[in-house]
This record gives sequence, structure tokens and C-alpha cells, in this order.
Amino acid sequence: MAAQVSGSERMTRAGRPSLTLLAVLVLAAPLGGCLSQGPRFQAPFTLANPNERWPIQVKQGEATLDLPVYRAANGLTESQRGQLRTFLYDYMSQRADRLLVRAPSGGANERAAMRAFDDIRSIAHQLGLNANSVAVEPYFANGDPSAPLRLSYLRIVAKAPDCPDWSENLAADPQNMPWPNMGCATQRNLAVSVADPNDLLGPRVETPRPGERRDVVWGKYVKGDTTISKRDPAEHANASDVSPIGGGQ
Repeated sequence: MAAQVSGSERMTRAGRPSLTLLAVLVLAAPLGGCLSQGPRFQAPFTLANPNERWPIQVKQGEATLDLPVYRAANGLTESQRGQLRTFLYDYMSQRADRLLVRAPSGGANERAAMRAFDDIRSIAHQLGLNANSVAVEPYFANGDPSAPLRLSYLRIVAKAPDCPDWSENLAADPQNMPWPNMGCATQRNLAVSVADPNDLLGPRVETPRPGERRDVVWGKYVKGDTTISKRDPAEHANASDVSPIGGGQ
């Protein structure tokens, strides 16, 4: 004989699955929140493009060169002349507007600095620099006996991103998400090795095409002559002339 079930007991049994499901959802909610709020699921760690995750900042910066001048110096040394030439070549390649030379004032080497500046002006003239593109201004040396001549100009520079976080264990990654530093080293190496940061902003302008051969072909076309190039039989031969196929041998 089947046992009779009261109404209250029937309601209790029917409510147990709902209570169990509610308990599972309540316990799973904090865990899901921890996973979705972890660093791997936050931008920029979820970005798969290194250019977006670790952008290279291209901006205007200052290129500088300090040439120390001692009190008894009679101009620039040979080593300083080499440094100056390299700096001026870079300045000319960047097509910068103005080269600024700051000379020490109020120091024991003030006269020696002016003799060194004469060498700078002479080398700049030898390299073809316009005198109007070089500006000179003094700065207070505060008694420094070897206060340098400071050369500077504004140029476009590429600022490399920092790659600070290498702490994650890539061998244990159940989510298979991009690691925090993915692509950062490549972006940093590109930023510090690029010769002209302007190339990161867009392609260079094309140079004019040479027109010598175009003029020759056009002249033949106007005269009604054939425009193909002539071939010297002694230097060029068809494949059929070298190894005939089906020659009957």
C-alpha cells in the first residue's frame, strides 16, 4: 500500500531542486566575477594586436650633444670633431628647422668655449649648412670650469613602450588568452631601431620616375617604329634554337 504524502511534504520536495539550483548560482556568481574581472580579461590584455596593446608614440623631441670645453682648450678635439660631424649629419637628414648652440657664460672657460664655437661654425660651413639656420644663445655656467657647448634641435622621435610585467606563467593558461606583455618586446625593438620615426606615421612620398627610356619608346611610337627592345642573337637565343623538340633525331 503506497504511503500517503501530506501537502506540506509535497511542497517541500518540489522546492528542493529550485533551492539547489539557487545555491549553485549564488556560489558560482563570485567565481565568475573573479574570472571576468582578472587582468587577463581587462583591456588592453584582451587585445590581440600588438600595435593596439603597445602603441609606439611618435612625437616631437629634442636631440642634444654636449661638447665639454676645458679652460686651456684651443678649440675642439679630434674626437669632438667626429662627434660633431655625426650630429650635424643627423641634423641635416632630419631636415630640422634650426640648430641651437648654447654657449657657457660666466665660467672660467668662456674664452675657450668661443674658440670651440668657431670650430663648430667652420665645420658646419664645410658640410654646407646655412649660417642662418644656426642660432647661438648664452647660458649661465655657474663657475663650471668645463661647462659644455650644448647643441640641440627638434626632431620627431619614437617613444618605445615599457614592458614591465613578465610574471605570468605561460605554461598554465586554461583560458588561452594573450599574456600581458605579448608583442611588447617587438614594438620596443622597432621603436628604438627605426631610422626615421616619420615612417611609422605613413609611407614616404614617391620620387619622380626617370623618363629617359619612356622618351625613347614614345619617340619610336610616334615614328611608327617597333617599340620592343632589340635582341642580340650572339647573346640571346630561344629555347627552341638551343634544344629543338621533335627534330626528327
